[in-house]
Amino acid sequence: MSVNPATTELIIRQLNQAKQLGITQPETFVRVYKQILPIVNNNPNYAIKQWGIELIYETFIKDVYQIRNTDKVDLAIDSLDTLTILMNIPITMQQQQQQQQQQQQQQDNQARDGHDVETFCQLIDISLIVYKLAFKYISENDGCNSLWSKLTELKNSLVNKFQSNYPLSPSDNSEYDLVRNIGTKLELLKFLMTVIDYQSKTTIIGEPVSKLGYSLNDVPPNHTLIKYENMEYESSALFTNLVLKVFQLDIIIPPLLTATLNHCIIILKKKPQLAPHLLKAIDKYDSNKKKQSNYQSVDEFKLARKYVDRSIRVFLSYAKRNSLIPQNMKPSLESQLNILAERGADLRKKHVLSIEDKNIKKRPFEGFHNPSKRIKVLDYKHLYTLNDPSDKLNDFDFSTVAPQTCARLVINALQKASVTRLTKALEIVSERYRDALIQPVKVKQEKIDPSNPVTNGANAGVVTVKQEFPNGNGQANDDEDDFGDDDYDDREGDDDPTFSLAPPRELSFNEKKTHISIIIDNFFKLAKAGDNSTSNGVKKPDTNTADESNSINKDLTDVAIKSFNKDTWVLLLTRLATRGMRTVAEEDGVEEKVPDDQNKEDMGTMIRDALFKYFIESIHDRVDVVIEWLNEEWFSEQTFQQNRKQKQQQQGEAESNGDTKILASEVSTPLYYKWASKVLDSMINYLEPNDKRIFIRLLSDLPMLNEEMLQKIKSLCFDPARSSIGFLALQFLCMYRPPVKEICVKILTELSECDQDDVKEEAKKKLSRL
Repeated sequence: MSVNPATTELIIRQLNQAKQLGITQPETFVRVYKQILPIVNNNPNYAIKQWGIELIYETFIKDVYQIRNTDKVDLAIDSLDTLTILMNIPITMQQQQQQQQQQQQQQDNQARDGHDVETFCQLIDISLIVYKLAFKYISENDGCNSLWSKLTELKNSLVNKFQSNYPLSPSDNSEYDLVRNIGTKLELLKFLMTVIDYQSKTTIIGEPVSKLGYSLNDVPPNHTLIKYENMEYESSALFTNLVLKVFQLDIIIPPLLTATLNHCIIILKKKPQLAPHLLKAIDKYDSNKKKQSNYQSVDEFKLARKYVDRSIRVFLSYAKRNSLIPQNMKPSLESQLNILAERGADLRKKHVLSIEDKNIKKRPFEGFHNPSKRIKVLDYKHLYTLNDPSDKLNDFDFSTVAPQTCARLVINALQKASVTRLTKALEIVSERYRDALIQPVKVKQEKIDPSNPVTNGANAGVVTVKQEFPNGNGQANDDEDDFGDDDYDDREGDDDPTFSLAPPRELSFNEKKTHISIIIDNFFKLAKAGDNSTSNGVKKPDTNTADESNSINKDLTDVAIKSFNKDTWVLLLTRLATRGMRTVAEEDGVEEKVPDDQNKEDMGTMIRDALFKYFIESIHDRVDVVIEWLNEEWFSEQTFQQNRKQKQQQQGEAESNGDTKILASEVSTPLYYKWASKVLDSMINYLEPNDKRIFIRLLSDLPMLNEEMLQKIKSLCFDPARSSIGFLALQFLCMYRPPVKEICVKILTELSECDQDDVKEEAKKKLSRL
């Protein structure tokens, strides 16, 4: 949304005047501050929000206005909503700057990233102070539910951002994201350690601490919002899962690791309940087992190891000197301390950069050396090249490799590639293709003269955009005569070594039924074995086959199954029945059936019958499956029947030259009603007196109910052991499904006139309530 610059300048001028009033008359500053916050919250302009950040930063961090502590607590409480809103400020700024400065997009992105980080770090510093003030206030004033919710929202927002690369957009490389935003991570680490300190008990170990600081000890034990057990659990989870995660990385990030150790000195002295997690992480840490980052030189990696080892040695020495190490961990940590001391002594005798270490291993590169989404040379080679363009591997002619070997290589590559990287690669290639299509045609393909090697060398591989990148409409371009007909005749006479798959063979109906049966069996084996395959925690080893074709089939199966989750089979199988087996008559809106229609209907019935039998085997555990299936049945029939009515209407308008229209009749769903009735019949037969929940669940989630289906509930009402289920279902439908209320009232009226006294009395009670 564009913002008028004149309006923005006017608002900022007025805000400055209001702030100046607060400075000249300090007694009015609190009131002025509170009146400014709604303006900052509700105005989408970035400049105004940036002005608001500066005001809050000056108030809480720089203490420019020197307000009293009581007023500062009051302002901190009022600023919670504003801080939560301002956390998304980089996104707003990015959208506006892209509109205003499109010509310098690349330079602006770099400046925008830096400015976003600086602004976000200011917000973290402010949030740290506001969190402390608000937490203390809530601990002293029980019952501030709304305020506690706002503080929790702000805290969770910052905790979640510690796990991301915010405010920078994520790249295709997780390692790059770890090392490119250290400044923000250090600020967030400071906030996390404050939360952990405030939300956990303090117990001094070793030498006394002059200033204990605020902690859970200062909160009343009977506080209704700040509960000891919840706070301790959250603090432990934040410490072990987020703060100590830096020790588990396979690369070394010295600033983050040393900052964590410095913060953990306080943890070691004041929080003995968290000390074992910290010391275990340090005990397992070995810098010699870490890998060199792709964004470090060898010398930088050597210095990082030396610097981190020294930090850990100083930390352990301090802990040992002050008796902060538990008895059960003393031997291993003292051993590690001795190893680090000897390693440091050896490095001091030699120059660390001159030492050759052949054991240094570089971390495998995850991203793409060539992630550009713009194509520079218009050919397929550069379209698909994601590695370094200067890499000699790009010159390898893959057409010389046997087709069977190619297939095996592709399958193995797909099996090992992560879904995220593959998706990112396809996105890059897709953007390059679009870029190639919109580029103007600057070069023309020249006819190659075999007798002129100079011409061949100059023009080989240079083609026009339209010829090398077809537009996808399936039509030949009129400008393709540049090649000449003779060239095509010569090519057709050559032996083409290109591998191509044989055309698919048409299957008979019996073969199709056999394949459908195999598909159904495999899906249900997957469904029933989903829990068993992982129940013992051990994955079954793969069996190797000697036959090469069997190996390829096995690899394909592994790749396919890895993309499934435990519920995917329901979606695939139901859609195979409802959409995959849709007949030509249904799709085209004609009454006549082609010969293959009956075959499709029979195969669809096979799938539906298998789903129905699967449900009958365990109605209590598989009601979700049948609900998903029947919803898909109803939706599919609704969609195709509406399309059919629309085609019929269009045909009627064409035949009558638009003078008459075919009125759309009610869409029928016979398949849905057929199988939904069968499900209800079977479920009613198997219901137990304590199965009210699943029966109500089925009735509430079915997309459509008619009178024939609801009449089946009467049999439950006449059963003494299960009559409560039937009457409860009718009452529930009357209250929560108004379209069927009339039918349910009719059924209750019929029951109130029956010859069974107990049923009659219960029906009259339900009717009186309705």
